[in-house]
Amino acid sequence: MGLNIFVTGAGGYLGNVLVAHLANMPEVEHITGLINNTSPPTPLSAKVNLVKMDIRSPGLASVIAGHEVVVHTAFLVQWASRMPAAVRDDINLRGTWNLARAAVESRAQKFIYASSISAYDPTLVQGTDNVKEEFPTGKGDSSMYYWNNKAIAEKILTEVVEPSGIVLTLLRLSYIIGPRNRVTVAGFRENAANFPGRDPRAQFVHEEDVAEAFGQAVRTEMPGAFNAVPDGNIRLSEVYKIIGAKPILAPLWLAHLITFVRWQYLGSPIHPSWIRSALVDATLSNAKLKATGWRPRYSSRDAILAAIEK
Repeated sequence: MGLNIFVTGAGGYLGNVLVAHLANMPEVEHITGLINNTSPPTPLSAKVNLVKMDIRSPGLASVIAGHEVVVHTAFLVQWASRMPAAVRDDINLRGTWNLARAAVESRAQKFIYASSISAYDPTLVQGTDNVKEEFPTGKGDSSMYYWNNKAIAEKILTEVVEPSGIVLTLLRLSYIIGPRNRVTVAGFRENAANFPGRDPRAQFVHEEDVAEAFGQAVRTEMPGAFNAVPDGNIRLSEVYKIIGAKPILAPLWLAHLITFVRWQYLGSPIHPSWIRSALVDATLSNAKLKATGWRPRYSSRDAILAAIEK
C-alpha cells in the first residue's frame, strides 16, 4: 500500500505544482486535493481526487481521515483591497489552526507546511548573510501582513502539531518561480523602482526544486524547519535587467503611494507592504536541507529565466 496525501491549496500555483510532482512518485498511491474557488489549470493524474471545501470548515477532519501525509499550501499571498484584513487573517491563521487540529484528530503521520523566508524577523534579518533555521522568527507585529501571517502560522503549527507526535516539517521558501508562474515577474515589472543606496539581495527558487524538497519530506523523516532556497543570491538590479524592467528612481514614500493607489483603486493585487518586503536584504543557508539529500538544480537567474522564456 502506498501513501495517501492530503494537499491544501491544490487549485493554486504551488499546490498544483506539488500535486503533479507527488502524483509521479511511485510511493504515492492517492492524493486528495483541497480546493476552494480555483481549480487546477492542468490535467490531473488518475491518483488525484479534488474536494471543494473551505479550509476553515469544521468537517475538515472527516476528509483528512485515512491520509498519512498532510501538505499545507493554502494561503492568501496577494491581498485584494476589497477584502477586510480580518478576513485575510482568518483564512490564513484560523484556517491553518483548523487544518492542524484536523490533522491531529485524523492521526496523520506527517504535516509538511509551505512556510516562507518571511517567517524570519524582518528587522533582525535585514543585512544578514547565511541565515540558518535557528534564526529568530517574527513576532507578527511588523508592517508587512505576509511576514506577520507566516510567522504566526508557524507558531500555531508548532503549538498544535508537534505535541501530537506528528512529524512537522516547515519548508521556508523564497520567491517561487518557474514556467507556471509568470505573475511574480509581472509584479516586479509593474512596481520596478530603484531606491537611492539600496540594491537588496534576494533568492528565487525554481518550482521544480521546491517540488523536490516536498518530495524529500514525504519520503524521509524531516522534523523541524528547512530553508528551501537556491545556492547563491541575486541583486534586485540584476533581476530588473533579466526581466527587462525599466525601474523608476523614486523615494520610498512615493513608491508606497503609487503602489497604494494601484492596489486601493485600480485593482492591483500588489499591496504596498510588498515594497518593503522586496527591500529586505538577506541570504539564507540551504545546508540543512542539502544534508537530507536534496540539491537545487537551478540558480536564481535560471529560475527567473524559466518564468519568462516561452
